[in-house]
Amino acid sequence: MSKVLDIFEQPWTLVVIGLLAELAVLIGARFWPLKIRRKHLLIGPILIVLGLGLDYLVATDREKIETVIATVVKATEEENAQQIIECIGPAYHGRLEGSRELFARFCRQLFSQPQIQKNWLRQLQLNLDKTKATAHIVALSRLDPRSQWAQGLPVAKTVWRVQLSKQADKSWLIVWIELVDWKISK
Repeated sequence: MSKVLDIFEQPWTLVVIGLLAELAVLIGARFWPLKIRRKHLLIGPILIVLGLGLDYLVATDREKIETVIATVVKATEEENAQQIIECIGPAYHGRLEGSRELFARFCRQLFSQPQIQKNWLRQLQLNLDKTKATAHIVALSRLDPRSQWAQGLPVAKTVWRVQLSKQADKSWLIVWIELVDWKISK
């Protein structure tokens, strides 16, 4: 199905259809005033409210994945290892930390000392399948001056490849994290 016609991914499609329907009803009322009733004027607003309501009520897979990534970015800034670990799936098998338990230990150890002052998500490219997704992330981080990584160069640009898997409860969790590139600069 086309992304434009997927009202859960593109709720504005229904809004545009609602505006066009309202315009058609108003034009029809101008040319055939006896055939158009007041209830016909509700077609457009109903479609608009439906489109915006569906966007608000239904979280798509893309939105769920973006939420997981935003949670990890924010938790990294707050140096909250537990919140990051909650976003890691039981089937995690990263390159350096081969299991979820090893990743949890690494995270707790890393954030036992100040590391990051502020994080900015600069770019997110998402390739999504029905049960798997790959995110290519570019982030900027202002390093904490007390961090061993700062050493007078306070900003780090990192590029990550993150794989996520859809769980039985329809949530998405991270199953692979890879640091692709990094650069520390002024």
